[in-house]
Amino acid sequence: MNCYPHKSENPAATGSSAIEITHGDFTPEEKRLATITARMALAGHQVHRLEHGYLVVRWGMSRHCPDLAALVNFGRVLGVSE
Repeated sequence: MNCYPHKSENPAATGSSAIEITHGDFTPEEKRLATITARMALAGHQVHRLEHGYLVVRWGMSRHCPDLAALVNFGRVLGVSE
């Protein structure tokens, strides 16, 4: 027996609100950062935004990337593509 309501029975699960949340007014750079951060997370790496750049962490080791381009290039080294 499933105790969770179906999507059609749940008034909060409307398609329009989900679209508004996921497709806001983001810049291309913000979208690119979100994509690479999510893909690195799926590969087991944490990405932290710093005042000047990004910090990638896994298994107690870290690497500083001074900008988004460096973060993307380091992701490629790790086998994480955009």
